Amino acid sequence: MDKLIRTVVFDFEGTLVDFQWRLEAAQTELRRAFAEQGYVVEGNYAEMWNAAADLAAPQGRLEALRRALFPVYDRWDADALTRWSPRLGASALLQRLADRHVESAMVSNVGRAALGAALVRFGLQRRLWPVLSRDDVIHLKPNPEGVSAVLAAMKAPAEEALFVGDSLADVCAARAIGMRVAIIHGGESQGAAAFAAAPPDWMVSRLGEIADLIA
Repeated sequence: MDKLIRTVVFDFEGTLVDFQWRLEAAQTELRRAFAEQGYVVEGNYAEMWNAAADLAAPQGRLEALRRALFPVYDRWDADALTRWSPRLGASALLQRLADRHVESAMVSNVGRAALGAALVRFGLQRRLWPVLSRDDVIHLKPNPEGVSAVLAAMKAPAEEALFVGDSLADVCAARAIGMRVAIIHGGESQGAAAFAAAPPDWMVSRLGEIADLIA
């Protein structure tokens, strides 16, 4: 039998706010920027970063790669920040979880500057701890590094935690450390077919359904 859920770890963009990153344009620019640094990498924005980081770290070039590439990521974050809006029920869900003494945290591939500004703007920061951004990890989701770090900081067992996200990367990161996963429709990965290779435990249409799952 599954253990009770005592901890919920949220993704940010596409989950608590709507998805606004201009993926095609951003990834085209990022691919070119990686190539200029000598890294020919493929995949989406997270997969490109993880592949390049794995090459750069043994060469002692990880910090140089951050200095070269993170301003590009940050610029696309800042662009999305101008359009982000909270998803319906985001604040109410965090309050309901707090009322039930369920701890809430966040792991996002968004950078610290835009993430922090958005959480304050929408009043979501008060109910989320810890919050890990792209700046706080070496590898982005789907690598489980950030999710593992959050659970360790909270002293929360994976089997008593739920990850709430909107993408296949979220499912893969959570599954890698034994967490259950709920995916909300309408985010980065569109439609049930996107999750055929790694189905989540639950697919929901509204954030309010998360509190019902825990109850």
